[in-house]
Amino acid sequence: MTKVFTNIPFFRIMIPFVLGIFMAIQFTIPSFHLIFFTVLFAVALSLKLKKNQSVLTKRGFLICLDVFFFLLAINLVYSSTTTNNSNYYGKYLKSDSANFFIATISDLPIEKENFIKCRLDINEIKTDSGYKKAKGVLIAYFKKADTNNSLKVGNTIVFKTKLLSVDEPKNPYEFNYKRYLSNKQIFHTAFINKEGYSVLPIPVQLNSLWYNGLLIKQYVLQKLKTSKLSDNAYGICAALLTGYDDEINKQVVESFSHSGTLHVLSVSGLHTGLIYLVLSFLFDAIDRKRKYKLLKFLIITGLLWFFALITGFSAPVLRAVIMFNLLGFGKIFFRTDHRNQINILLVSAFILLSYDPFFITDVGFLLSYFAVFGLLYFQPKLAGCWQPKNYFLNWLWQGTTVSFAATISTLPLTLFYFKQFPLWFFVCNIIVVPASFIILMLAILIVLKIGSVAIIINYITNWLIAFITFFNSARFGYIDSIDFTFNDALFLTALIILVSIAFQTKSYKQVALSFVILIGWQVFAIANSFNSKSENMFVVYQINKKHSVLVKNTTTSVLNELDSSKFLYHIKPHIISFNTTSLGVNDFNYVAKNNKNILILNKANFLPDISFQQIDYLVLANNFRLTKAHMQGFSKLKAIIIDGSNNSVTTKKNEELSRKFGIELIKTKQKGAYILNL
Repeated sequence: MTKVFTNIPFFRIMIPFVLGIFMAIQFTIPSFHLIFFTVLFAVALSLKLKKNQSVLTKRGFLICLDVFFFLLAINLVYSSTTTNNSNYYGKYLKSDSANFFIATISDLPIEKENFIKCRLDINEIKTDSGYKKAKGVLIAYFKKADTNNSLKVGNTIVFKTKLLSVDEPKNPYEFNYKRYLSNKQIFHTAFINKEGYSVLPIPVQLNSLWYNGLLIKQYVLQKLKTSKLSDNAYGICAALLTGYDDEINKQVVESFSHSGTLHVLSVSGLHTGLIYLVLSFLFDAIDRKRKYKLLKFLIITGLLWFFALITGFSAPVLRAVIMFNLLGFGKIFFRTDHRNQINILLVSAFILLSYDPFFITDVGFLLSYFAVFGLLYFQPKLAGCWQPKNYFLNWLWQGTTVSFAATISTLPLTLFYFKQFPLWFFVCNIIVVPASFIILMLAILIVLKIGSVAIIINYITNWLIAFITFFNSARFGYIDSIDFTFNDALFLTALIILVSIAFQTKSYKQVALSFVILIGWQVFAIANSFNSKSENMFVVYQINKKHSVLVKNTTTSVLNELDSSKFLYHIKPHIISFNTTSLGVNDFNYVAKNNKNILILNKANFLPDISFQQIDYLVLANNFRLTKAHMQGFSKLKAIIIDGSNNSVTTKKNEELSRKFGIELIKTKQKGAYILNL
């Protein structure tokens, strides 16, 4: 580890810095006073400048630096959290009533099926003493029929609405949308009708560079939309150039995901890196003796920033441009071995996290940095295992090693976040990545008013979709529903690190330690799998306007009905945690196990031929209304569960009836999914 710190010094800085960010985000730690930092830095500096440094003095200096960067990270998180700002609009909100706001539309409006979604930067909020300056961001939804195209980026609007807090996830292991938004400093949403807002005739209040970037993004989308691109081609080109992926067919997205090439469907570090490599290759071909390295760096930097401008300054592209700018700078003035490049990579991460520490919660940010790390560290080692002399074989081998290198370094993240593994990722990436890059370059030509290339893009897109669809098969294309927890990610990360060190140092100790980690991981996984499979449970899921219940035993899980769109988001994450129990679908109304009897009433005027006297738990769904006669038939009833398929009127009637009979009522809309251990 000491050698790693010596060869890659910024690695030492990033450990306490990243740890501080995670701690501050997780536990909401308050900030530290500037005087404390000054004293700590002064102590570190005095230890560094001290003559005849002992080992203890050097360690004291390093510890002071560790504490300094740890506390610096905490302060950065605190200052980047909008709710800590003295002008945060939430501090002036009137509880349980509508508020007046003045806000600016700070991103391109996105059309949904029935609404137009807008990001609003709050400028002012009305209080009892008049309008006050305020800060914050919220997501607003306007009815599409009410807007009349009046919502445009840069418009400042005044509106009145009651803000809605984003709910916590209601089902086990469901995606935490509330946390996702809060990490982007968004804490409320709002629904605004036609009478609730008006556009103010005032100048644009957005940052001019950001605003012009958005206008260019809008222009790019309009050019693509009005060209002769097919629907699929337009969706892919829009995603590649601007990151706008709302109009890509869901089945196409699924095929890309299962083939291991979903990363190409976004304007990201991959495409920025490909542009960087192509430009570097072209300049190296012109300047073979490399006399004009600085000029090359400046021209490439300018072209990369021009690409960022075309994409509307998309966040992933900005990250990639900064990263490649620093890597290019390092090639000119420093050694070009992988250790130096990794150090520069960490410098770029430090700069970006200093600007916004919440980037650390962004999956795209993590994947891009881990992938580039894999390309810098693993790819040269894998490529060195075989050096074919044939040009085509060498190209094929280089492409394969790039895929494997990026996959190795990102594997813990992809398994943890996506719970699937594409078996043919290396084959698909060799074809899809170059093809997507060609589409990207041709799409730029359309933006530059060379519309005839749309025919070529349509052809390549159709061929590309047909190719990846072939691998969209659960039988041979991918492994789905992998139960991979955060602990599994930690074990796999430790194993990858130890195995890499063992190969590099050829140390038997590292090999032995790798086996210890592997065995420990397997013991932990077996124990976790046993606990998951041995559980027997009955679950009533919370899904708005839908009814879904599940029964699980040691080998099988059974759903009473399956809605594919709702299943993927609300139910599947929970079933994955069962660790490979088979899933069936069967309409049922009665469950009996271990002296627990559960009745489900989900059809109007239909009562199963079951004695009510033995029922312990009653589930009401699809607006089934209980009557007094029904309730008199239950003698052992302990609780009534009302799920999200019931409307407010039916829920209120059933609630009044349960109160009269003194029966506990559980509403999944409030409490979340109801889980009963059987």
